[in-house]
Amino acid sequence: MPGSMIFAAGPEGAMGFLYLAWKGILGILGFCIALNIRDAAYRIYEFFTSRGPFAPGPGFSPLVIRIVGALIGAVSTWSFVSGLTS
Repeated sequence: MPGSMIFAAGPEGAMGFLYLAWKGILGILGFCIALNIRDAAYRIYEFFTSRGPFAPGPGFSPLVIRIVGALIGAVSTWSFVSGLTS
């Protein structure tokens, strides 16, 4: 029944559902980067250092990417859960 309620909702409800889904996906991706699943932090670091026209500064490292991933994951998950409970 909950699936049919999603399709019966108006445009505001559908956009709200998509927004919450995006927040949930972003939270999962942030935590995957923070936990370094499949060496994600190093792959992001290598992508930016070898493909950009400008080299990143000295403070840019896989550790910084993991910390930012954890922050993005925590904030997105918090937003997702608060959206589900409201």
